[in-house]
Amino acid sequence: MNKSSFKEIGMLTAKLFIICFIVSGLLALVNSVTEPVIEKNEQKSFEEAMGQLLPEAEDFEEVKDLDFAPTESGVTLESLYKGVKDGKLCGYVANTVCSEGYGGDINVMVSVTEENKVGEIKIMSISETAGLGAKANTPEFLAQYKGLKAEIGVEKNNGGSAEENTISAISGATITSKAVTKAVNCAIAAADAGGGANE
Repeated sequence: MNKSSFKEIGMLTAKLFIICFIVSGLLALVNSVTEPVIEKNEQKSFEEAMGQLLPEAEDFEEVKDLDFAPTESGVTLESLYKGVKDGKLCGYVANTVCSEGYGGDINVMVSVTEENKVGEIKIMSISETAGLGAKANTPEFLAQYKGLKAEIGVEKNNGGSAEENTISAISGATITSKAVTKAVNCAIAAADAGGGANE
């Protein structure tokens, strides 16, 4: 290889380096501008979801330094908020994640009443199979939880019963049904640990 070839390779390498440096700088600049906007929008969506689940609350206060650990495997508490109206507690909203869904993590937000029963539920994110586990994100399935209390069970073949504190598993998607139920149970237990039970 002659000197001119080395020179050409050196010039190309230098040009590529400069291009990469400029592109990296532009990407960093774009990210610095868009990241705060994305975070602000995510927080707004989060607050709107809490308001939908506990509409009677005028304000939400995050419960920090909570002495709580889930008793079931694969589930975590992301956050717990007190719903407050006229300075008084009117319920809780818990954001939980179960990693044992068939398609991965299932993020569930749950409102819990002062009596420590399920109020409303919203699936924040889910990646389950369309036509099967994805049915967990339907009003018909989620409505089963309303009014149930701690340690909700899952039954197959339409065995769900409010009297027995159970929900009916989605046909062909028992794993998903159990994952959502774990997330809901975690929310109820967290609210109880936060002082929500008035039984």
